[in-house]
Amino acid sequence: MVDPINFTNFNRTDKELEETIIFGLLVAGKTALITSRMLDALLRDFNHIGDSPFEILSHFELDGVPRLSQVLKDYGFGCYNMKAKGLHQLVRSGLNLRTCTVDDLETIRGIGMKTSRLFVLHTRKDAMCIPLDVHILHYLRDNGHDVPKATPSSRNKYLKIERLCIKLARKDGKTCAEWDLDIWNQYRRRIGNIELREIA
Repeated sequence: MVDPINFTNFNRTDKELEETIIFGLLVAGKTALITSRMLDALLRDFNHIGDSPFEILSHFELDGVPRLSQVLKDYGFGCYNMKAKGLHQLVRSGLNLRTCTVDDLETIRGIGMKTSRLFVLHTRKDAMCIPLDVHILHYLRDNGHDVPKATPSSRNKYLKIERLCIKLARKDGKTCAEWDLDIWNQYRRRIGNIELREIA
């Protein structure tokens, strides 16, 4: 099960990496804890049909994307049609989850700059990237930086803010992963009483 509180883990198994990137794609619109529980239930309920998360999802694709979409809907995931299409593409992508780049991940429908960076940052030691979620942006605004309230859709704007964050992490003497989680833990209860990270 993906642990949203202790999300950083540089020693994940292949199965855990698969579950982590699936989690990243599915978490849009839900809090991390709820998504983690729903994904865990889905994978546990169907562990008899596959040895890994990707194999389980591949099984549903025998009936096509609409079947996978229905499964996601049955487990309470929102935007299930779009997410099913993204998962279909992800499972068939052949990406090496240990070496793929953020750009590689962003070729998958439903994985943007924030999700790709969340995965890479918290699965690979010394990764130099930042997922610009509401917590990071809130922290930056509180500290006098002119940044938007929501994750920027402009690639140039995103990269500019990301460079600022990497600089601030270095100034604080932390890795990007440490800096990201420290801010999230500091802000997770302050932003609209959100208890857990909502990353998409």
